[in-house]
Amino acid sequence: MSSGIKRHIHGIMWLLRNPKQIQHLIIRETLYRHRNTSRQGWIEWQKYDTYTAAFQHSTSVSYARPLNQARIQTFLEMISRGGKNLNVLDVGCGDGVLSEPIAKQGNIVTGFDLPTITPMAHKRRVSNVFSGDAENLAFKPEIFDIVLASEVVEHLWNPQKFLDDAHRVLKPKGLLILEAPEGIEGLRYDAHKNWFTTERFQHMLGKKFTLLQSKTYSPEWGAPTATFICLFQKN
Repeated sequence: MSSGIKRHIHGIMWLLRNPKQIQHLIIRETLYRHRNTSRQGWIEWQKYDTYTAAFQHSTSVSYARPLNQARIQTFLEMISRGGKNLNVLDVGCGDGVLSEPIAKQGNIVTGFDLPTITPMAHKRRVSNVFSGDAENLAFKPEIFDIVLASEVVEHLWNPQKFLDDAHRVLKPKGLLILEAPEGIEGLRYDAHKNWFTTERFQHMLGKKFTLLQSKTYSPEWGAPTATFICLFQKN
């Protein structure tokens, strides 16, 4: 039996054990079946799907998994390379699972996500939380020391617009931290519209940024493809 067939069987069995997900799929494929035809339709779909997914992943069990613990530690180490008392923008902050430990390092953290998600970050006591569109960051130029986007760019309609805006809001020599599934296989799960590699990021960022570090994590339950995190510095 091929690995593809095994994945399909596993997926069907999982759905049968989780009837709420069947309801989610029905809503997704009826109300939002045309989501790929326009940017606005895609954003409305993201508001729905991200809200639903947040409740699946925002659990103590999920956060305790070795992969998630390792990812959080990598983010903290990368951020510490920028110094202390930093002004950090956490784009796609979700329920604040990254914003909270970053703030505990002594940094000022601004969470940013879709309006359906930001109330969850307030519950985690993230001090500054704004709702909006990641492709149009409503902030003044050069005000952040670090821009972090964990599992965001693969969901965007036009990720280049976000990368350009991240460059605009970063201070000179500011740090950009990007995380995404590695390679084209990342398109086969969740609401992923784009795929990336370290080389692809470097091409999109051009001469505006320099790659300082890249780290890859092997697939794990809930993340069926490798995940990689890149640290760039604004030139």
